[in-house]
Amino acid sequence: MARAVAAWRERRAMASDIPVRQVLPDLAILGIAQKQPRTVQELAQARGVDDRHTRGSIGTELLAAVKEGAETEVHLPAPDGDDLDRQLRPAVTLVSAWVSEVARQERIDTALLATRSDLVAFLRGDADARLASGWRHDLLGDGIRRLVEGRAAITFDGKGGLHLIEVPSALGDPA
Repeated sequence: MARAVAAWRERRAMASDIPVRQVLPDLAILGIAQKQPRTVQELAQARGVDDRHTRGSIGTELLAAVKEGAETEVHLPAPDGDDLDRQLRPAVTLVSAWVSEVARQERIDTALLATRSDLVAFLRGDADARLASGWRHDLLGDGIRRLVEGRAAITFDGKGGLHLIEVPSALGDPA
């Protein structure tokens, strides 16, 4: 919807030869997209919309843009991790915390060690994942596998640090 309203704003600004923000501020586009008004009265209540946006043809044109936006099907790209098994999605957050701790201990920038995409690729089992081989795998790979398999856990050390600990086999065995 915001896209349709912004497109209307662009057309209106070009026709009047004025900056787009003089036609309708960004805040109003967001407010309209949030409120999704169907009447001029509802449009007037949207954040960032003032009297000049509801009078005459402008209000009617804005409502037409809102209607167009509501009828337009939007295809959003799948967020990273959607192709990761649902059971492993929480592991990304947990493993990220541990990776940050390892990076701190090793004095390596976390992004250099492993990004979220790197973790997802590794957990997915991608052969070309940066964590699948090399120094990153040597530093993190086995620990990540043990965590995901339930053979290891993360605990606080009481001083602000995290430690990877072994889980007794009776707890680590899936039942």
